[in-house]
Amino acid sequence: MILSAFANKVYDYCTDKELFVGVSCIVAGLSGGPDSVALISVLKELHDNKRDFPAIAAVHVNHGLRKSAADDEFLALSLCDRLKIPCKAYRYDVNAKAREMGRGLEETGRILRYSAFSEYAAELSESMGFAPETVRIATAHHKGDLTETFMMNLFRGSGLEGLTAMTSDPGIIRPLLEVSKSEILEYLEEKGIEYAIDETNLESDVTRNKWRNDILPQIAKVSVKTPEDAVFDTYSLLSQDADYLSAAAREAYEKSLVREGGQFMLKTSDVLGLHRAIGTRAVRLLWQDTFGSLTDFETKHTDIVMGLMKLTVGTKSADMPFGRTAVVCNGLLGFYGEDGTSLACAMATFLGFPAAAEPFEYRINARDLVEGPKTYKIPCSDLVLTASVVENTEAMVYNTFSWICPGEDLVIGLCPADGAFRKAGSPHQNRIRKLMSDLKVPKGAREHLLAVRSGEKILWIPGIGHHEGFVSSASRENWLTEEGNASVEKLIKLDIRNEGETVETF
Repeated sequence: MILSAFANKVYDYCTDKELFVGVSCIVAGLSGGPDSVALISVLKELHDNKRDFPAIAAVHVNHGLRKSAADDEFLALSLCDRLKIPCKAYRYDVNAKAREMGRGLEETGRILRYSAFSEYAAELSESMGFAPETVRIATAHHKGDLTETFMMNLFRGSGLEGLTAMTSDPGIIRPLLEVSKSEILEYLEEKGIEYAIDETNLESDVTRNKWRNDILPQIAKVSVKTPEDAVFDTYSLLSQDADYLSAAAREAYEKSLVREGGQFMLKTSDVLGLHRAIGTRAVRLLWQDTFGSLTDFETKHTDIVMGLMKLTVGTKSADMPFGRTAVVCNGLLGFYGEDGTSLACAMATFLGFPAAAEPFEYRINARDLVEGPKTYKIPCSDLVLTASVVENTEAMVYNTFSWICPGEDLVIGLCPADGAFRKAGSPHQNRIRKLMSDLKVPKGAREHLLAVRSGEKILWIPGIGHHEGFVSSASRENWLTEEGNASVEKLIKLDIRNEGETVETF
């Protein structure tokens, strides 16, 4: 079969943009209107004529806002039935959802649509064996939609990402972005394909419709090019700049990124040393990796975070959208939602004070280690503890967090921050909380540092100090001078490290 001129144009655009590379399945949004009907029809045409073209499926979302909504759903399902394309319909009460979410109808509808698209994509991935990263959601945005979005964002004061927003969503493709509305209608007429008309598109009481029906026609009267062509040309140039800056920001972000305990953090000195255009993008990438979306994270929030990062010592935080918080602590930036404990523990661990967000307790006895070392996973962290028996006479290997003592019965768990602790060689006890404060341990982690005790006595707080035993050659020499220690034959050695590291290399 010979491809239509419309299908060839769509295919050439998608090939140039590599939209189908590595894609196993395309899940297309199908409202029943002309744009989405053209999208699913042209994808089917390409699927039937192009070798190894991805599988096609569709999603219809019934918002329950118009009397004709049921007719649109029937049209969408009937079309997919004729084309032999899987289609799933979702029904929502958008009015009720908008009140519940405290958002406008337009924004609520968009959130629900993309939620449905993602849900069905995940369902297809599991049921049909597609790797999730090879499934793409396709929307029917065309050149006119691009023009409207560009102009609306321009007059909102958006930056480069806002002006090129149509290509900034990972996992979403827009195959019709280079075709106009008139080309879509001509294609549907040529093929004799039925579609629904959304009568609300003719009304100018919605922002997008005002641009479409009132403002852009006026611009067309004085523009050398059509508004669509002029905006598309500018958009194409800006997209190249955005791609370059995004790649540079991603590279800088990865160099500055700290991953610890499932948390993402940035080294503030690295970010502040970047050009602001790159640094602010690195901050946005951190937000996106932490929460999965950039929704409502605006320039004003980026500016607050950039200012926050100038703090070099101590802890400072700032409120962010959705009740989230930005925190800078001793050269690290992170974001958290309702509870910042996990982030604080990750920061503390990276700064040299191993911590765990949840209580735990392991009992260690030399008798249990006779057959060989044992490894214990520290909950809610990337940390593991290895316990082994060593001879007092053998050469010791010391690591960042290693401790050797003659104890028989040890317990490792969380350190009581309100307790007292006396370091080896010191005549005085100190309040543990004061030691933590003096060492600038992140406040949210001070109830969560690891400690080893015997009975009620705390013997070792990694990163803070030890009461008995030794942690280095120098401290071993001191320990051996104490009465009776030289005659101890067997010792317990504890090593705390990140999972995946070996005791010899960390």
